[in-house]
Amino acid sequence: MKNACVVGYGAIGPVHAEALAACENANLYAVCDIDAARLQTCIDTYGIIGYNDFAQMLKDPKVEVVHICTPHYLHKEMAVKALLAGKDAVLEKPAAIDSAELAELRRAYAASGRKLCLMLQNRTNESIALLKHLIETDASLGNLTGIAAFMTWYRDEAYYNSAAWRGTWKYEGGGALINQAVHLIDLVAYLGGGIEKVRGSISTKLLDGCIEVEDTADALFHLKNGIRACFYAANTYTQNAPFHLELDFENARLRYADNRLYKITADAAKVLAADDIHAPGKIYWGSGHQNVINHFYHALEHGGAYIDFNDGLNTMEALFAVYESARHGGTEITI
Repeated sequence: MKNACVVGYGAIGPVHAEALAACENANLYAVCDIDAARLQTCIDTYGIIGYNDFAQMLKDPKVEVVHICTPHYLHKEMAVKALLAGKDAVLEKPAAIDSAELAELRRAYAASGRKLCLMLQNRTNESIALLKHLIETDASLGNLTGIAAFMTWYRDEAYYNSAAWRGTWKYEGGGALINQAVHLIDLVAYLGGGIEKVRGSISTKLLDGCIEVEDTADALFHLKNGIRACFYAANTYTQNAPFHLELDFENARLRYADNRLYKITADAAKVLAADDIHAPGKIYWGSGHQNVINHFYHALEHGGAYIDFNDGLNTMEALFAVYESARHGGTEITI
């Protein structure tokens, strides 16, 4: 059993803490937060020790795994320090806020010899897991010919004004794309076999004057297997609608919508799976945090698969390629 410390007990930190408390191979040992009220809440809830200083926490030899649940601009810095301090780590999205940070984290990870798990939890949703299995095993579908991926969520001025780092290039690294739609890009890369070339654009259609980053993005992804994926993401809708993801095969379509997986043929549409929408946290975060954490701690104790940093590298490279393409008028970027 590995001792874990949750760093950042704001929005997503409580979800990590609850998952750790329920994980048979993990011991929720400590919490670290600079906000005294949040820190005390976690201490009282779980009866654990608390730190208000990240550097001091890293000096504790009993801390074996660090969960980084802080604002975006701290992700790379804290992950690098944790790895080089000899800790394994679980890192919330995004892994970095630009390509330079991603490269630095990649070097530190390689040099450290430690394990780094990325929280790309939607891969483990029941519907997505079945979708991946069908892609790999169901020959009756025929060849995959294309992917369409759409996200329509909602973020208002109050959301961005609630924290100074939000809505800024320097501290958030972007807007709808890097914060919300990163999970949808990840599903395209994961299910489609990797992204190779990108053409993209970004704009601010609703929240201009409030944020300096985008609330809308679109892209054309050319995948490594030669097919195309069309992608659209916006924070300008009236609610946080479930992702819409459709994979077109020669003989059928597999559609992920309303947290369900459908198989659509010329004759019928059938529900193949439905996700658990009662997991901790917000519904649109998905139900996979517990799965990711369980798999990682099982791997630490017994070996086995988990979402390693390198597994999510193509996702981050594709995301930054959308921004780079947009900065250059939509020119094609090769990853």
